[in-house]
Amino acid sequence: MIPNWTNNLKSDEEKVRFRKYMYSSRGVLDRLLEMTKEMDQSLTNQEIDPDVYDSPSWAARQAHTNGYRSCLRNIQKLLTLDQKDKTNGGQPI
Repeated sequence: MIPNWTNNLKSDEEKVRFRKYMYSSRGVLDRLLEMTKEMDQSLTNQEIDPDVYDSPSWAARQAHTNGYRSCLRNIQKLLTLDQKDKTNGGQPI
């Protein structure tokens, strides 16, 4: 678990309690992580469609896609409680 989750807590007791709460919610967090990975994969599938290049605003669309993917990866990092798992299918998260 990254420290951002507990930075707002003042005492060690609060931090321990919150960590227990997070780990007890792991099933929900793992499902959210799976959903963000599915969203990321959907972006990849859209990018390999040759029709995407036919748009005159392709560069702006690609910039938007890159920003969205970056946000998804940041969320994936937040949702990964076991920080030993720092990859997303071989891709850093």
